[in-house]
Amino acid sequence: MNTLLKTFGLVLIALFSSCQAQQTEKISIKNSKIIEANKKEFIGKPLSYLLSKINVEIKSVLPVPNKNRKEINCLYLRFVNNADFQKTNSKAMKDRPTQLTIVFNQNWGLDGETCKSAEVSCGGWTKEDEKNLGDLIIYDVYVVGKD
Repeated sequence: MNTLLKTFGLVLIALFSSCQAQQTEKISIKNSKIIEANKKEFIGKPLSYLLSKINVEIKSVLPVPNKNRKEINCLYLRFVNNADFQKTNSKAMKDRPTQLTIVFNQNWGLDGETCKSAEVSCGGWTKEDEKNLGDLIIYDVYVVGKD
């Protein structure tokens, strides 16, 4: 009987482990809604963890109000360049390219100078940005856009 219970326990652990592995697969634009569906996996973890799960190049961003690690409240990650994204300004948000929206639990008053996405230093995403902001803790995450 003990052997049967131990075997059953090992099978349950193996099943649970395989389910966890499926949740943490790399995210592409086509399956970006996985992030929103599994937001509990990302909330409370550093931005670097979420970035490690994205399998697509981040081509532009919109930091709110700016990229200062003490002032940033929200970060929109975009998978198209800023010029292409701006061409869709007249469309409804649901018809625009996918944006991954990451909210941090700080600066709710949006204090600080507002960053203009047309500025390369603001709208671009670099390894340095990833390093500077990577340890910020995610408060919420959601996906908007058509893809």
